[in-house]
Amino acid sequence: MISLPAVDRSQGFRYMGLHSKPDAQMLRLADICEKRLLSAALPRYTYQVCPIEFTTQGVVCTGTALTLTGDDIAAHLHGCGRVILLCVTLSAAVDTAIRAAAAQDVLAGMMTDAFASALTEQLCDAAEQEILTHFPDEFPTWRFSPGYGDLPLALQGDFLRTLGAEKRLGVTLSAGGLCIPTKTVTAVIGLSGMPLPKGKKGCAVCRLQATCPYRAKGVHCK
Repeated sequence: MISLPAVDRSQGFRYMGLHSKPDAQMLRLADICEKRLLSAALPRYTYQVCPIEFTTQGVVCTGTALTLTGDDIAAHLHGCGRVILLCVTLSAAVDTAIRAAAAQDVLAGMMTDAFASALTEQLCDAAEQEILTHFPDEFPTWRFSPGYGDLPLALQGDFLRTLGAEKRLGVTLSAGGLCIPTKTVTAVIGLSGMPLPKGKKGCAVCRLQATCPYRAKGVHCK
């Protein structure tokens, strides 16, 4: 299990849309929220590496029932022979901590949720770094998640089933197709035997860029 001893507060405050330097009262609340969050979090991840095949139906993850559809993921994985399918989660206890904080104080709820999002991103980075130590001679792409570009969010079910995420991590889908626990991320990382050109990232390929609440506040989610 990966250890995450602290929250990247600068990232957490950005998730809140806080533009100014936090004052003493805000920092005291941050201490409380961070402590509660870290006590609740159980950072875990699972992954699978599989060869890929580019077809007219999409990028087929060989040996699985998962096909990654859309032009953007095909372009993202161009030059790759394999992918890492990754799922990370902070645990259901974090969802409980967020709800408990919100029930006591609206600002505490917002901050705990934002800090949890920042901690999830830290877990993604740590898991990726750990996994890539097993592939020292290959060149990775950046993480590409369902919902980016035209890679459908509806693939989450197939993605989680391929990884056995419910059994291994306790991750399921809501009726609306969202991951439970909420602080869960799935992502694809391509692996190539040669250096890859840098591609568009984040907002440039996100399907929500036109309606994104973070962009409306002048910040971004990554």
